[in-house]
This record gives sequence, C-alpha cells and structure tokens, in this order.
Amino acid sequence: MNPFLHSTVAAPVSGAGRSWRAPCRVARIAGPRPRRAGLVRAAGVLALGAGLGLASLSAHAVDVNTATQAELEGIRGVGPKTARIILDERQRAGRFESMEDLSDRVRGIGPKRVQALQAAGLKIEAAKPPANPARRAAPRPSVRR
Repeated sequence: MNPFLHSTVAAPVSGAGRSWRAPCRVARIAGPRPRRAGLVRAAGVLALGAGLGLASLSAHAVDVNTATQAELEGIRGVGPKTARIILDERQRAGRFESMEDLSDRVRGIGPKRVQALQAAGLKIEAAKPPANPARRAAPRPSVRR
C-alpha cells in the first residue's frame, strides 16, 4: 500500500457481511493531473530530443576505416566485442569498401543492423588518392602515316 495515495490509519470494518473483505480504499489525496499539460510537455520533450538527435547525428559520424575502438563503441548498437571484431577484420583484410562489404566480412552484422548502424552515425568514406603520386608517363603509341 502506498502511504501517499492511501491512508495508513486502520479503519474499522463496518457492515455484517464485509468482515472478510479488505476495507474500502481511501480517495487519492492529490486530484487527477490535467492530461493536456502532460501531453504538451511530452510533445515538447520529444521535439527537443528529435532536434538534438538530428544535430548530434551529423556531429558524431564515425568512419569505420579510421575509427578507434572507443569511437566505434560510441555508436549505438556497437559494443566492445563487435568493435574488436571490426578492428581485427580491418587489420586482417584492409579497408571496408562499402556497408555491404562490412556486412559480408563481420559476423553478426546483417542488412538490418547495417541500416541501424548507418542511422546511428557509422559511415564508410571512399578511399582518398595520394596527394602527389609519382606518376610515370606511359609511352604513347607511335602513329605512322
């Protein structure tokens, strides 16, 4: 019995046929809360949470090919074991080319989980070419006239 909602003082049971039943409950001390205020408050909290969620999504995008274990664990849906498996696979076979490649190479990450991880901020950036590669000029074929 909740002492804030029900009286803690024992009340005598009245009536001949009710001696075996529990006494009647005492009415609540506080009246019912207005429903509209609660709904407005809940809607405001949801809107605020959605706005913060969208703002944090772009700020916390993590590239799976450059992330550390701590960064991977910061992604919702990636625990310590999955982060370790991703790092081991990245070291063993090199960069992940796409999310499908990640799904194929890491056990436990299927198509549905890939979508959830992308929504949580996991991404795979394309490999960047070297800044100044040493280019060898290929010999041009000679054209005879």
